[in-house]
Order: sequence, then structure tokens, then C-alpha cells
Amino acid sequence: MMILSNWKRLFASMNYFLKLIFFTKEYDVVFVSSVYFNRGHNGENALLKPMIESCKRNNLNFVIFEDADLKGEYKNFRRSNNSIPFDFISLLQVILRKFFNHIYKNSLSENKTYIGDPKTSNVLKKFFFRKFSSKVYITLLWNNITLWKSIDPDSCVVDYQHGVIYDGHLGYIKDGRPPKIKSVNDIVTLVYGQSFKDILLDNDKSIFYGENNVLKVGIKKEFNFKNLPQQSNRKILFSLQIVPELDVKLVNNYIDNINKLIAFNKDFLTENNYKIIFRHHPRYTTYNCPKINFEEDFIDFDNQTPILDLLDTVSIHMTFHSTSVFDAAMKGIPSIFIDMLGEMSPEEIFLNQYKYPCTDMVIKDYKDLEKILLDTDNKEIFINNCHDAYQWSQAFYNDFDEKIFEDFLSKKVNKYNLNN
Repeated sequence: MMILSNWKRLFASMNYFLKLIFFTKEYDVVFVSSVYFNRGHNGENALLKPMIESCKRNNLNFVIFEDADLKGEYKNFRRSNNSIPFDFISLLQVILRKFFNHIYKNSLSENKTYIGDPKTSNVLKKFFFRKFSSKVYITLLWNNITLWKSIDPDSCVVDYQHGVIYDGHLGYIKDGRPPKIKSVNDIVTLVYGQSFKDILLDNDKSIFYGENNVLKVGIKKEFNFKNLPQQSNRKILFSLQIVPELDVKLVNNYIDNINKLIAFNKDFLTENNYKIIFRHHPRYTTYNCPKINFEEDFIDFDNQTPILDLLDTVSIHMTFHSTSVFDAAMKGIPSIFIDMLGEMSPEEIFLNQYKYPCTDMVIKDYKDLEKILLDTDNKEIFINNCHDAYQWSQAFYNDFDEKIFEDFLSKKVNKYNLNN
């Protein structure tokens, strides 16, 4: 059934893009994403949802391109029925890149990914996008921005924040500079909150990032905040971070750390009626990731329940450095950080850059878990940690601001119309 569905998607993609050779398509906005981001209810793209709804309200003509998953790594994610599969173009890109790599002796190596792929983009433009245009392109993972700029040099290409931003992130800011592909193509960045914006502006020595091209539009929060937790219920959500691209040695060390942490604290956790719910990373798959198993009665795995619903059932979150820390904090749930694995240390990003406030909830040694959990039994300490975590999250994750987004779109659409 999966293979049949993939072929249907490929043929649907071919049908759309082959027609572009002969028929004109003009849009106000093009949304570009990957199936990997279909994590909302019923597999919808929760990040783009409020923007798409805004386009509908303002009668803007738009289309959604959903990028292919040619390796099959994200086959567990639903494909959107409201999007145009990008599979055909993605397949052509792979073929063209291999061809140009052979002709130009690896001039398009992976090290040049951040500079873009103009040769491939120009070929695709000439054959499939001559009659295609859009005023604004909104991407996640700055997907195919070289292609969009090749098609419409006067268009506005947008990168909407898809995870966390920190100083040292190759996709945003490293060594005082943004990725060259962003500066060359004059990309606009939309961020979740003021603190993420400040990281870009404060650390960019090239002065590319500024008030005109970094906008704080926020993010649609998929839950209604009620009240801060008032006491620990001794239930812990542990966000795992095993994904296909991680080095095998690192994964083995990661699993070994978790095994030893649980083994060292097994008696305490059992005697005090703690329950730990392990949740795998969204990209975790059983066929290409190492398995992690526990036989203890106080441990469960839950990869089916949405994480925000799981957080409603616990009072503590635990991780090495997962961005689920923000999900937890927005519900007033403090996180315990495990800082015993250098490659996955939370120190530089969460503690030094983000200034996570609950600094007493960091595990440096296996015995630290018991002390931290005993502290959470103190109602005053627990409530203070919940309050501090919630307040901290508000500087990073603002509610989606429809007015800022709609004003931005209106300005860019009108500017394009004047220039063309």
C-alpha cells in the first residue's frame, strides 16, 4: 500500500509539473515544506496552518508544495491531500546534480549545499517553470530557495523558523555570519519570538540580519494554557533523541548513559512510585535506528499520543537537549537536563545562550537525579520552577501574530505588483 501511494504521488507530481510546460500558473504565495513537518492533528502542517488560513481570509492565490522523501526516512508521516507533491522535481534534482557532479568533477559537493545549486535550478526553470510565478515563497528549512529565486528574481523568499535558532547553527548564524545562500538570495527570516530574533541580530557580524528582514511573527500554539502545575505527580516525560543521521558511536554512548542513569536510580524510582514515559524523536524509525528497551515496571513508551497531550499527564520533563524543553515550558513544566554526554550537552545552547532558569535541575552525575526529584517534592521549589520555566518560554515562543504576518504579505505582494 505504501509503494502504491508513493507511485500515485509521483504520477500526480508529474502531471502537475509537466503541464507547467504549456500552461501558465501565477500565485501570490507558494508554501514549500517537507512531509517531515506534518506533525499536527490528522497529519496537518501545524507550522504553516495559520499562514495558509490567513491567505484564505485575504483571498490570496496560493499553492502548497510538499517535498519528497526519496530515502523513505519519513514514511511514517502522513502526506497532505491539500498539497502538490514535489516528488517529480526532487527526483530530477537528484539526477541533475549527479550529472553536474560528474561533468564538473564534484563541483556541487555536499560542502556547497549552503551556497545553493544554480546549475540545476536554471535547467528546471528553463523546462518546467518558464510559465510559473509567485510573489512570495514561504519555506521551511529554506527549501529550494535557489530555485525560487532563479524563477522569480523579484519575488520575496522567506525562511520560516522550523526549530530552534542559536549562535553556531549552520542554517542561521555561524562564526558571525549567516549561510551564504541566505545572504546571496536576500532571504527574509520569520521567527517565533524576540529572543530568537535577538540571537540573529546580536551575533551577525556581517550585518545581514536586521529589522527589515527578521520578523517576529510567532507560532500558533496548539493548546489552551490553563494553570501552572501546583505539585509534582511523580510522572516524567523523557524526550529521546535517536534519529537516523546520528553517528552510531554517539547513539551507543547516548543509550549507555540512559541505561546507567536508570539502573543507578532504579530502587529510588520504584520505592517512590515514579513513572517515566519515554517518547522517541519524530524522525525515529525502527528500521534504521538502534532500539532502546527497558523492562522496569515504572517505564513506558508512548509514541502515539501527541506530545502536548502527554505533557498534560506529567509534571516533569527530562532530556539531554531536546527542543521539547520549550513545549514543556510553555505548559509550565520544568525540564531536567542530562549533561553527561559532551556531544549532546545542554550547556552551550540552553544554559549559556538561552539562559534556562532552572539551573539546579541539571544532572552531572547519576546520583543527581535523586536529589533533583527530592527537591521537586518541595511544593515551593516546584511551583517556583514551573513559574520560571513558563516565563522563560514566553520570550522565545510568542503567539502567532496575524496582523504582522498579513501586513508583511500585503507589503511584499504590492511591491511585486509595482515592479512587474
